[in-house]
Order: sequence, then structure tokens, then C-alpha cells
Amino acid sequence: MLYSLSPLQKGYVIAAVHFCGEVIVETQGIEMRNYRLWFVRILAALSGVAFLVLTPVAPATPPDRLMHPGAEPASTGYALRFYGNGTGDIDRVKVRIDPPTPADVGGDFTIEFWMKTTASGGTCTPGASGDGWITGRTIIDRDVYGGGDHGDYGIALASGRICFGVAQGSSGRTIYGSTNVANGQWRHIAVTRDASNGQMQIFVDGQLDASGAGPTGDISYRNGRSTAYPNSDPFLVFGAEKHDAGPDYPSYSGLLDDIRISNVVRYTGAFARPAAPHAVDGSTVALYRFDEGSGTIIIDAAGGSPGERRFGGSPAGPVYATDTPFGGSPLATPTPTRTFTPTSSASAPSATATSPPASATATSSPGSNPLPSPPPSTPTRTASPTATTSSGSTFTPVRLFLPLITRP
Repeated sequence: MLYSLSPLQKGYVIAAVHFCGEVIVETQGIEMRNYRLWFVRILAALSGVAFLVLTPVAPATPPDRLMHPGAEPASTGYALRFYGNGTGDIDRVKVRIDPPTPADVGGDFTIEFWMKTTASGGTCTPGASGDGWITGRTIIDRDVYGGGDHGDYGIALASGRICFGVAQGSSGRTIYGSTNVANGQWRHIAVTRDASNGQMQIFVDGQLDASGAGPTGDISYRNGRSTAYPNSDPFLVFGAEKHDAGPDYPSYSGLLDDIRISNVVRYTGAFARPAAPHAVDGSTVALYRFDEGSGTIIIDAAGGSPGERRFGGSPAGPVYATDTPFGGSPLATPTPTRTFTPTSSASAPSATATSPPASATATSSPGSNPLPSPPPSTPTRTASPTATTSSGSTFTPVRLFLPLITRP
């Protein structure tokens, strides 16, 4: 029985038993009038032994918490529900990447996350343009407004399939998956990019879904870059088109969870779909579990690139949901409203109207329905976010999209 006790408790038990033995021997030589006194003492000692034996021992602190006392444990508590409100700097998570933070990857990288949606709208233009993803429902946006800079990238959902683009200056590449992931089930998505040869890949639930060769070299956000759009350019954005450029560039509507950004190519071939939340390891530069449950601060489990939850819209989002990849309920689709709610922000690129998300379209299991082919060109539309100058005045640059797509 003693093997289950702590060293301190074992010491108490041994001392008490030894004391009882001495008491019993000594009572043989004393007068009978002291018998009751010693008997009471023996009972007290035995009661102490019983107390020590029967008292449960507190569990020891897990070794991983001892080694990393401030580390956030992997949790399955919450995910974030976005509603596709693509205007007014709302319904999104923003991570500042300049001044430089670890989340600003630009060489080799892997971005992986869990998603659940039935909203399958949007279009993708694969091919020799890095901005072919911008007319899809934007999931992750690290665009740069304008062209000719270090580079940019983005991930979107288009006709239920993943669209991933990388651009550098005037060159770029967009690849387009073939698996319908907008089926109301949790799907694991991973995209990789190799800086040495430009190889890009999309994986769905661990299976290769698309690949192609894009530009090589650094595509990170240039440190200290001057911009007329300080409220959107120097940010990595989850769940929305970061510049609020208009309805031709829709935002994501659905659940996101456990976004991990790594500075290596983690996957070069098929892999087992994760059975637990992503871990922080030596290649993890940022990890967003969305387990806060309230407030505006989004914790980076890797520590260096916290984010901000920008709440608003109709329906208002993003909101915390208990439906997660490791235990949850069917995705509920909000009822859209035709009421437009004007919003404005002093720091936002523009004061724009907030509209509700488009109706979600339920789909069946992956691969069960044929999907439409991407359009041959993007819409011819001029998007006009308001630029901010150092003098406080504003000007409106023109963002044209012709049959050959121009990077925003």
C-alpha cells in the first residue's frame, strides 16, 4: 500500500507505527492506572496512520507543463464562425506583420487549418497569375494593394474548391483544387510553398489536391514598406478580403479553427489527416487555436504574432462556436437579410456598407457533384478603397480588373 504514497506520507506512516510499538512495550512495565491513558494514545496514533493512508494524493504536475509553464495546452474548446461580411474592416481576424512578426512568412512555408462551410460561391482563375484567387471567398489574405512589390499570397474558396495563389512582382501562379470541401463537414486544408523552385501544393484531408510551379524567392511583406493603406496592407487577415474592395471580392462564410503557419514545407506527399489539434514545434511560427471564448485578442500559441478579432456585420461575426474539428454539431446556416447597415471607420481604407453573407448552398459529400469550371476571366470592375495620405487628405486609386487579371 505504501508504494502509492508520497515520500512525506511514507515517513509519517513509518514513524507512527514505530511509535505504537514503543508504546505497547512500555505499557507492560507501568502501573495499570495509566493503562487507559496509553490506550487512548495508541488509538490516536492508529487514527493518524489511517488518515494518511486513506487521504488521496494530489496528481503531479504534467511534465510538459513543468517544462513549459506558460505554454497554452492544445484545446478543442472553440472555433470561429465567420459570416462573410466583406466590408467595414469587420468579421475578420487581423494579425499585424509589419513591424515584422514571425507570421510574415515569405520563403518556404506551410499554412494549414480546419474549415467547415456550405457556402460555395466565388470564382478562381488558375494559371499564370498569382492573383487568380481574389474573386473567391477569401479565407486567408496576405495581399498587397498594387503591384511590383516583394510579393503576396492568398487562399480562397471558389465553387466549393480551394484556390491558392502566389505573386511576386509581375509574375505569379494560382492553383485550383478539385475536391468539393463545402459540404458542411470539417475538412483539413494545407497549402505549401517551396521558395527554391516555386512548387505550390494544396492538400485536402492529407491528400494532394493540386500542384504547380510559381515564382521563386522571397514573397514576404517588405519591412518598413510605405503604404497608403495602413489599415489593411501590413496585416495578415483571416476570414475576409483585407482591403474591403467590394462585392466582387467576397469573404469567407463558415467555421475556421487551429490555423498553423510554419516556415518549412511540412508535406511533400500524402499524409494522415490530423487526429488532434496542431502542435507548436520548432518549425511553427504562429498558431491560432481560437479558444479564447470571448474578447477581441486572439492568442498566438507560438507567442510572437497575436491577432485581433474585428466583430460586426449582420449577422455579426466572427463569433465563438463550440463546434470544433474534434467534437461538434452540424453547421447552422444563418438566414440572410436584405437590410444593409452602413458602417464607417476612421482607420479603415473606406467607409462602406455592410451587407449580409450570401445564402449558403448545401452540398453532398466530396466528389459527389460535378463542379463548374472556372470562368475564363475575372469581372471587369473597379474597386475603390480610400487611401490615406500623410497630410490627412484622401485619394482614390483605381484597381482595374481586365480579362488578364491585375493584382490588387
